[in-house]
Amino acid sequence: MELIFHKSEKYIEEDIFYYISDQRDKHSMIKPKKENLICMTVDSKIFTAPNKKEISNAFYPFKKNSIDKIYIGLSFPLFSNNWAASYLRHLLKVIKKDGAIILPVYPEEQADEKGMWSRSFLENIFTSRTGWTGTNNVWAENDGVMSMRIGKNFPNKMNSTFNFFIEEIGNKYLRNQIDNKVINEDEIIHKIWSTSRYSAIVEKIIRDNCNNKNTVFCDIGDNPSLSFEINVSKYIKLKETLAFTDDDELFNDLNNYFMYRDIISNKKYNMNDIKELARIKPNIISIIYNEDNIAKLNDLIKISPSSIFIVRGNLNTNDNTYKKYNIVNYSSIVATKLNTEKVINHYSDIIESEINNEFNSNQKKLYLLTPK
Repeated sequence: MELIFHKSEKYIEEDIFYYISDQRDKHSMIKPKKENLICMTVDSKIFTAPNKKEISNAFYPFKKNSIDKIYIGLSFPLFSNNWAASYLRHLLKVIKKDGAIILPVYPEEQADEKGMWSRSFLENIFTSRTGWTGTNNVWAENDGVMSMRIGKNFPNKMNSTFNFFIEEIGNKYLRNQIDNKVINEDEIIHKIWSTSRYSAIVEKIIRDNCNNKNTVFCDIGDNPSLSFEINVSKYIKLKETLAFTDDDELFNDLNNYFMYRDIISNKKYNMNDIKELARIKPNIISIIYNEDNIAKLNDLIKISPSSIFIVRGNLNTNDNTYKKYNIVNYSSIVATKLNTEKVINHYSDIIESEINNEFNSNQKKLYLLTPK
């Protein structure tokens, strides 16, 4: 069985063409036959085993050692962070012993610009540079494509909220079955997937603007997963993280999961404790998951004016409220700062167009506000 993962149905044809093109097969081992591929998407509402009749969700709980090949579509963004590394490690358990995971990689400069995988980034974690001596085999198939296969030693587990979700969801599902409760798959998938994307973008912003050991990061929102994913990042240096959230259950579950792992302090506050920020004065605050992000930003500017803010929404940048801040946009698709004078390249024509039209679109955007 050969699977290919997509962001949504919109990208299926382009994702498949990337791999069936004659440019992507150095060893004649990865080029699929289009008719053999089974498509799965992140936004599918169908939670069934992969099949040709319907497009089911890519986060379906696969059996171990059950899939021959898994192709990661261009539209299925895997950033070079703990979350994606943990996800790839998980997929290595899903493929058969002689199976493979095939994924796009980018030139070093592009990868660093977008927070995506390059060959060296991938080999640093899953390397098998010579023979069979690494933690895992990574094969360079051709420009823009690499494959991962089962090597001599299985790669070490990394700290990530992905591991929490993948390990605990099964237990929670069983408990809910016993207690006759209904599990909301859509809500769980949304939290898993959005944490992957926004954590990578926030990591890149921290690296670009305030990456030092004394940095205090704070997230204001309905999804406490973000503060934990930022906390365990290998790519940034933080003093501590804070989560202002009313989701006590998920925060406590995550806190218990990470209690015996090597993480820095992650403190929880309820949303009605927001004035505590005047005392704490975090270096950087993200406001991403709420419906009223802009209203929260306006309140927080009064409480903690010296903080850097990351906010998702539609911001009137000409408002006098923000006159003491330099404001730039970051892409919500890849982890890079948008520049109207520079084209952001991507292997996908569709996604490249989406990225370069973000600045002028009416969709919610990611803003970075830095005190002048």
